[in-house]
Amino acid sequence: MKKFFKIGCLGIIALIVLGIVVASLGGDDSSSNNEENTEESSNSEGSSEEQETTYSIGDTVEVGAMTYTINEKTTADQVGPSIAPEEANGNYVVLDITAKNNGDEAVTVDGSYFKLKQGDKTFEADSAASMTANQGEDGSIQNSFFLEQLNPGSEMTGKVVFDVAPEIAEADDLTVVAQEGIFGSVTETIELN
Repeated sequence: MKKFFKIGCLGIIALIVLGIVVASLGGDDSSSNNEENTEESSNSEGSSEEQETTYSIGDTVEVGAMTYTINEKTTADQVGPSIAPEEANGNYVVLDITAKNNGDEAVTVDGSYFKLKQGDKTFEADSAASMTANQGEDGSIQNSFFLEQLNPGSEMTGKVVFDVAPEIAEADDLTVVAQEGIFGSVTETIELN
């Protein structure tokens, strides 16, 4: 009986040791697999970071079926014709923008498709100031970015205006989020510095 007990205990100990050895060998394989997977995922993360594009003034930016180019950013106290200018509450940030419709159908283009941002702060376009900024000395308004229809293959250039505090207008960390249409499901960010 004692022999069987000793053999049984030794057998159990051998099985435990064998289990530990197999687990440690299996752990090494899985940890090296995990290392490979970690390397692969960090490589894929790195490549996705590389794919993120930074856009600036002058770049043609695809936003869905549209392309937008911010040609220029200026600041002003007033916009519009000299006889009836629109006065800013703070300062105007005036963006000269070219929009092109690369789609198959006419689209509506509006100043509300552009949001001025500084960190977490979001500023809406001033539609009245935008209309006035696109008004000539003769009173005619062209390409006002106010519910303008743009046919496929056509482009327009006009001004979109934001009325903001003077310190924001002069800040060097402003960006614009441009969206494809009224619902803004496709957007791109353009740096204004």
